[in-house]
Amino acid sequence: MQQPYPWQQTAWQAQQQRIAAGRLPHALLLCGPAGLGKLDFAHLLARSLLCEQPVPLPAASAHGGGDQEPLRGATAIAGLPCGSCRGCQLLDAGTHPDFQAVQPEEEGKEITIGQIRELLTWQTLTPQYGRARIVIIEPADRMNANAANALLKTLEEPGRDALLLLVSARPAALLPTIRSRCQLLPFVAQWGTEAQAWLSERLGDAAQAELALAISGGTPLRALTLVETGGMERRERLFADFAAMLDGSRDPVALAAQWLELPVQDTLATLHGWCVDMARLQAGAADGRLDNPDLRQRLQALCERVDLAQLLHRQAQLQEAMRLARGHPNVQLLLEELLLGWSGMGGTAARRAAPTR
Repeated sequence: MQQPYPWQQTAWQAQQQRIAAGRLPHALLLCGPAGLGKLDFAHLLARSLLCEQPVPLPAASAHGGGDQEPLRGATAIAGLPCGSCRGCQLLDAGTHPDFQAVQPEEEGKEITIGQIRELLTWQTLTPQYGRARIVIIEPADRMNANAANALLKTLEEPGRDALLLLVSARPAALLPTIRSRCQLLPFVAQWGTEAQAWLSERLGDAAQAELALAISGGTPLRALTLVETGGMERRERLFADFAAMLDGSRDPVALAAQWLELPVQDTLATLHGWCVDMARLQAGAADGRLDNPDLRQRLQALCERVDLAQLLHRQAQLQEAMRLARGHPNVQLLLEELLLGWSGMGGTAARRAAPTR
């Protein structure tokens, strides 16, 4: 990322003012839903700090002169790295001695205590080139218990030139003692014109951008990925399977095997979104905003065959399934158990609601 996304401009300027005033905290927790560019922001902030000649702030902003609009020059935004100095070149090459990024060593695995211990030793050293030694930990909620407890040491006794940037879409999964020792930098869902304009420009279709943004819960980067990777078409096929499962015409075990070929977290999140919308419709929000506005009529037809108590129960099941799927050794079994409980649910509810003769 060469500059902050449009919806990040205010947060970017706030951090630049802190840097200029020497008031940047030793630890920031960048939190909010996936798809808002938190990790991109963290990397850009690190580059800004390690750049030898970033674009300067105007004098009033540098001294905290009231609420300022984000500075937009003809070609650059204040605080952006130059891209050509020694610091920027080392970051581009992945060899900057004052920067580290910590992630799970394998997809779906945890961040281990060994990784954190190495980090703690490294962070006590004096910066070689930049103004700080900067670490990005992402996703921070994937630290195991021992790693999280080890990190508390540096949060309690931070080095003078150390900066920790923790990135998480699930901050509640972090230890409360870690959250309390970080300054929160929240990123929130985007429904405004800036996000829609940004997405429309990339998709070339304003209506598609508006729909994708709604489906993705106001997360522009997820919305872009959804469209560009054929997610809209997969979602249509998934809904047909979902409706067939509810009326009992699809075998849940066979369906679980078929869905295993799809990203399981995306599938579960999609199902959860449909259940939330059906619950809204069941509760009488017929004219309210839905996360899946294009499916309103079909969801209305389905929710008339499923009672509200069932829908709320299924929502809780899906939330638990999403949690378990992050480290479940047998995802197919998890899907089978989930779908077996749902199979025929719509047909059963319809029969129960039908008048007797």
